[in-house]
Amino acid sequence: MTSRIYLVITPRAQRDRREIFQYTLSKWGSGQRDTYDQILENGFDLIRHFPDIGHPVAGRPSNIREFHLEYHIIQYRREPERVVIPHLINPRRRRGRSS
Repeated sequence: MTSRIYLVITPRAQRDRREIFQYTLSKWGSGQRDTYDQILENGFDLIRHFPDIGHPVAGRPSNIREFHLEYHIIQYRREPERVVIPHLINPRRRRGRSS
């Protein structure tokens, strides 16, 4: 399946992803890290192909959405020709902190 939507992962989201992988590697090993990498890749692909799959974020512009995936939330901005992922959120770390 091809999509005309272009996916952009910001440097902040790339940093979030590296932190997720480092934590997963240290806690559960390389096999689980690789599994979770594939889960995230599949999530990115779903968002690219179905950009309205996520839920709108209350109090934010209507094009800001969140897609819950396993242990994280992929926050993204829906634009006409692309989807921008600015942040990967760990819900446990979100409390008391604004994104």
